[in-house]
Amino acid sequence: MMFSCVLMFIAAAMMVGQKEWTMLAIVVPVWLAVVGVWVYRQRTRD
Repeated sequence: MMFSCVLMFIAAAMMVGQKEWTMLAIVVPVWLAVVGVWVYRQRTRD
């Protein structure tokens, strides 16, 4: 999961550098939703 965070951060930085705001607006909420689901499943599994 940490690897995913690093990749997402690099991708976001590249998008900002290229002024790809529409892509960023789509990708970031989707990624946050995935992270939220993952964290929720980690918490409920214990």
